[in-house]
Amino acid sequence: IEQSLAPLRGSADFLHALDESLIVKLKKDRGITTDILRRIDSLCRNLIEVGAERLVLTCSSLSPAVDILASTLSVPLVKIDQPMIRAAVTRGRPFVILATNPSTAEPIRCIVEAELKETGATVVWRYMLLDRAFAALNQGDVAAHDAEVIAKCIELGEAWDLNCAVTELEKSGVRPNAVDILFAQISMTRALQGIPMSLKNRISTCLDYIQDLVLGA
Repeated sequence: IEQSLAPLRGSADFLHALDESLIVKLKKDRGITTDILRRIDSLCRNLIEVGAERLVLTCSSLSPAVDILASTLSVPLVKIDQPMIRAAVTRGRPFVILATNPSTAEPIRCIVEAELKETGATVVWRYMLLDRAFAALNQGDVAAHDAEVIAKCIELGEAWDLNCAVTELEKSGVRPNAVDILFAQISMTRALQGIPMSLKNRISTCLDYIQDLVLGA
């Protein structure tokens, strides 16, 4: 996030509030609870108190909290992954959302369905969880996690280029090379350095839209 915001340094100031225990509690409670909402609300109000004019919730798994809390705050609170998904829906091409954390599944589904309803678009899409990458990350093996992400991107790219993938995307009858890949989590962007250049223009991450998010563009 800091690297992505670097071009804006000097024209805007940024503050970060971090509570890693929220993800642990989300998993333990199996969803957004009143206590989780209270703690996110407290983080938001602390930032507002010291002058924050716009808030970005940078965790996809916690994004449902935005729908509940945004209207109660004096400044905008937005989801980091919404612009990425909105852009994918607007483009109208089929897309795959790759994830390495299972807790992103329901929040992302809600965003996609909301964007489809708002735009009236009909877009074929699929959420794909990389179980082995998640297991590797839980064991502290970041390299194995990233390697799994890279391998899946290459597999998807080659499969679609050869039109040999047997998925609901293929059944839609779209052009094989017209499928976009979206990364569900910021942490996955590390893998971009290992992905062939020919595939990178088909991959989107939340950080591609971070400057517009923080500036309210």
